Amino acid sequence: ITDLKIGYWIGTTPRKQETWKFLGTLVSAATVGGVMIILNKTYGFVGENALVAPQANAMAAVIEPLMSGQGAPWMLYLAGAILALVLNILGVPVLAFALGMFIPLSLNTPLLVGGAISWFVSRKREKDGEKAEELAAARNEKGTLIASGFIAGGALMGVVSALIKFCGVECYLGTWAASNGAALAGVVAYIALIVYFIFASKKTK
Repeated sequence: ITDLKIGYWIGTTPRKQETWKFLGTLVSAATVGGVMIILNKTYGFVGENALVAPQANAMAAVIEPLMSGQGAPWMLYLAGAILALVLNILGVPVLAFALGMFIPLSLNTPLLVGGAISWFVSRKREKDGEKAEELAAARNEKGTLIASGFIAGGALMGVVSALIKFCGVECYLGTWAASNGAALAGVVAYIALIVYFIFASKKTK
């Protein structure tokens, strides 16, 4: 309904809107399918040095027993449901807790750092006066937008990198990546990103 309303405002017709919606669905399906094939051929999703896909692996672990005819671990599901209820009563975000349970430490660490940055940026300060709450919310929103841009950019460059490798161009410096200099450069770049996030978010008026 909202789409049709906006279409009416800008002078288009429902027919044109539905046509482009179907085309967009086909293009996105083909794009995602192609990207999945390239990633699978280049890195793979199982085995050594495979891409980390914790959410997909978690869903597979739940669905596989049901699809294969094996007995599902109903006691574990029940324990998880009870744990979720207890966490909810205690005021602990259930989804965040569950994500932390099955996401590997290499992904959990930046999530923890991001949460700390979000808290630091969006906390209310007495010197901000009457508009402290509005300013904190605006800073939090600005930080979320910046983070979303970095996530999208990182995903796109990951696909570009896989495409380059899929085409047979090997430009990965394995020796350098395994050195202490590369680790130090990564830490410096990470700290620089954190500083940028903080300053860019706090610039919000």
